[in-house]
Amino acid sequence: MLIKTCLILCLCAGVAPVSAVKAQGQPVWHFIHNGPEGSKDHRYDYHWRVLQAALDATVKDFGPYRMTSAKYMSETRQILEMQNRRGMINTLVHDSTNTLENNLYPVKIPIDKGIIGYRVFLIRSEDQPRFASVQSLEDLKRFSIGQGADWSEVDIYRAAGFKVVPAATYESLFPMLAAKRFDAIGRGVSEIANEMAMFGEAYPDMMIENSLLVYYPMPEYFFFPKTDEGLRYARRVTAGMQLLVQNGTLDRMFKEEFGKVLASLNLRHRRLFRIANPTLTTSQPYDNLQYWYTPGS
Repeated sequence: MLIKTCLILCLCAGVAPVSAVKAQGQPVWHFIHNGPEGSKDHRYDYHWRVLQAALDATVKDFGPYRMTSAKYMSETRQILEMQNRRGMINTLVHDSTNTLENNLYPVKIPIDKGIIGYRVFLIRSEDQPRFASVQSLEDLKRFSIGQGADWSEVDIYRAAGFKVVPAATYESLFPMLAAKRFDAIGRGVSEIANEMAMFGEAYPDMMIENSLLVYYPMPEYFFFPKTDEGLRYARRVTAGMQLLVQNGTLDRMFKEEFGKVLASLNLRHRRLFRIANPTLTTSQPYDNLQYWYTPGS
């Protein structure tokens, strides 16, 4: 099955297939990814564990590997480095956009089953009654949303008609909320509990809004440079991710990481508002239901 997968990938890329080989005598594959923004930044710990599992699953056929964390870079800088043949990283986790899919090789299996597209809000507790009164998307647009300046969510919210206040850094969002620079921080359901744990003590008036849920399609993929080496890396990780899906490992890792927090957020009973993601190409694997999370599933 793995060799068949590699063959399909090679044919789709328009290049000759690469045969699976034994690990012995193979050079070590070196995956270099972005580091955390600070000691409290655990947003991508799960993603790197999934990558490690995918690579472990392919050692027999592709050979040994190592993973290295580079220094922290903004998302904009990461993308620039990925397009530089001497870039500081060769592995990227990012929500997919049309531009990224054109300029890099995506592994189109969502690492987090698409849950990053389900958004809840960090707010000041005094504002919960105002949010609870929201009955329509137009009502919700009266609130200003804080987001990282170079996050793709800025374009998504603005295209939907929201007022967005950009923050220079991730960690500056939380004091900005406390200082009433905006009304809410839009966060993925996979992120928000950790952020409350990390920042809640410093900002005791901050809480998770308890009645609303916003959804826009936002698959997070592994990306690799658009080079011959990048294509080889993308093939290997695609093969590994497919194995994780097929043998249930990705489902198990997902449930272990997110099961409790998803239950605690009570997503099925929130008022759901859907908005479009204009940055995303329409060519996504939506027909493979194994890849995606649905609230209540």
